[in-house]
Amino acid sequence: MNPQSAKALAWTAGILTVLAPAIISPSGSFPLLVLAAICAAVPSAFASKRTRLISIILLIASIVLAASFYPDFVSEQSAYRQHAQERTAKPQVTMPADQGAKKK
Repeated sequence: MNPQSAKALAWTAGILTVLAPAIISPSGSFPLLVLAAICAAVPSAFASKRTRLISIILLIASIVLAASFYPDFVSEQSAYRQHAQERTAKPQVTMPADQGAKKK
């Protein structure tokens, strides 16, 4: 693997791991942490020794943080799904038939 590509992925994983907890919504934090874990996984397998060590640390940190955000993520998504189902279950208000007709 190109050393510059490995360093770029490690930097990306580090930035995402630091930024994710700053986002208030678990729906924003959890996907960023998963993306950080993906970015850290590649250099942790194929990079040079120093970059590999840093990537392994970032991989572990992003997985631990993602695991801590997961229950809040699931509860927020289920609340959103329930709210969407309630909105679609309400009957639609129908307009009177003569209201849209053109006058001659």
